[in-house]
Amino acid sequence: MNTTRLGRVAREALLLIRKFMGQGDYYRASQASLKAAEAFNEIAKHSSGSAHKIAIKRARILVEITKVLRRGEPLPMELVDALDSFYPTPVPSPTPTTDESSLLTVDSDADQEEKETAIEEDVEPVEKIEVGNAQHQLLNGISIAHTIVKMLDRAEHSIRILVQNFTNVKTVTVGDESCTVNLLDRLITKEKAGLKIRIIIRDPESLGAAGKHFREAVETLLNEAPGIEILVCAQMHIKALIIDESEVLEGSANFTTKGLSGIGEQATWTNNSEFVSQFVTRFDHYWVHQSSECTECKNRTCEVHALTRRNLT
Repeated sequence: MNTTRLGRVAREALLLIRKFMGQGDYYRASQASLKAAEAFNEIAKHSSGSAHKIAIKRARILVEITKVLRRGEPLPMELVDALDSFYPTPVPSPTPTTDESSLLTVDSDADQEEKETAIEEDVEPVEKIEVGNAQHQLLNGISIAHTIVKMLDRAEHSIRILVQNFTNVKTVTVGDESCTVNLLDRLITKEKAGLKIRIIIRDPESLGAAGKHFREAVETLLNEAPGIEILVCAQMHIKALIIDESEVLEGSANFTTKGLSGIGEQATWTNNSEFVSQFVTRFDHYWVHQSSECTECKNRTCEVHALTRRNLT
């Protein structure tokens, strides 16, 4: 296979990485990443000078990306930046022209690990990207919904939510991509499993008729999952999800079907311990009316609203 053909294979595989990451399908993204690594490794064997060095470096970076994606984790920003740097300009809506099945032929984790090792041993060492323990991911589009679903499913001890409003989101669809959310069902299931769940929201009554589905969602949680505590804050405009005091997603999207479609929205996910700790502290200060905003707030809806901090366990 000549270098022109190899370059085309690498480019198509890179586009598939973007596509599958946007869908939250990290395993298929890892397959595409490994295919791109193999292509760059072959390019390195048939090139020299700067082209040889660039191909080696890309192969190494793509192996690192493959390992992270195969664990089902979002890429840290260092690797996102590295991936983006492979092209002179961003590709916002990748549309590969090559048949995916012709590129993605890896069938098992063992196969991937063997090929990763082969690539690492095949090319001379280059400077590796140090990603550390903390990871960060910038999200948009339907990947916001996919990430929230994965976070809720990972929760083992506690869930904290700050949001202006939420509804009983079932499925989010953007173009030909769909994400099954079942937001209330997931929260109710976690509550019945014994998790501590606290939610801070804007007053549903403040939205008037437009808040009908919001009010219904709140009442559903209070009736079907009495262990879930809900606090009303007249000023709440933050949109964030904190899981097990170990990871946070924060952004612009309300937890509604429109918001989680990610159209015109953006979010950041991180498991950086310092950032997560600060967010947990901020939430807990809101919960006991001790945040700086609370001390200056004249609206005491949080103290008198019927839905304020209900805990029947």
